[in-house]
Amino acid sequence: MQDEAMTIAARHHFLETHLVRGVRRGESPTLAWARTGAPHPELNRVLWVTPGEIDRSLERMHGVPALWALWPETEGYAETEAAARDAGLSFIEEEPLMVLPLTGVNAAESFAPEPATGEAGDDGVRLEVCRTEAELIEWAAFWAAEDAQPDDVPRIVAALAPFAGLTSLAGAVGDRAVTHLVARSGDAVIGCAAAVVVGASAAVEHVIVDAEWRSRGIGSRLTRAAIDVASQAGADACVLTASPDGEGLYRRLGFTEVCRVRSYGLA
Repeated sequence: MQDEAMTIAARHHFLETHLVRGVRRGESPTLAWARTGAPHPELNRVLWVTPGEIDRSLERMHGVPALWALWPETEGYAETEAAARDAGLSFIEEEPLMVLPLTGVNAAESFAPEPATGEAGDDGVRLEVCRTEAELIEWAAFWAAEDAQPDDVPRIVAALAPFAGLTSLAGAVGDRAVTHLVARSGDAVIGCAAAVVVGASAAVEHVIVDAEWRSRGIGSRLTRAAIDVASQAGADACVLTASPDGEGLYRRLGFTEVCRVRSYGLA
């Protein structure tokens, strides 16, 4: 029962940290979705859907690239997957949903998320919080380099800005649900991550490191930085979905797999 409770809680955190960013969104026992309208599938998500709601989910995501999350270990999954495939959705990838309880976490060695200027490590790499439009543009250009066209970056930034605490594109920072982090070597961005916090729920997302800088601990530093943001904001737990390359790192940092999630999308 404890494992089941942890899984249910982790799915709740996953939903909450996506719903908070939806300019348009909806949540019910049969369909949960969040749409920013940005030209990137990770920013438009169907988070929960039952077979009878597949057509309505397609309507909610009409006109934008999107991802559908299907949960293999839940009741009715086979019927939902069949309905998704019949509607033209194709399997993309399966990842573990992992959780890290934050109560009692010792963050003494993790990155402080609010420095005036990021301090460089022994390798000369420093971590910084994005506070202005220009910095968010750098973050988005690095994050979306493989999945979007350069012309898409302004629309991605416009969708991210309100939830990043940029109350105007002039760069004023107010309350934010998402803290965007970059790793820099000199002026160049070589890594990125994000921490999403809403109430007791938190998520680590978008951890990417430039290929030439991998296996140097930068991904770990970025992840610890995002965890620290969540911990200082008072979240109870942090969740993430792990790529095959990142799963080992997250396990070493204390994350535990609680279930699997399969992503589907339109061709």
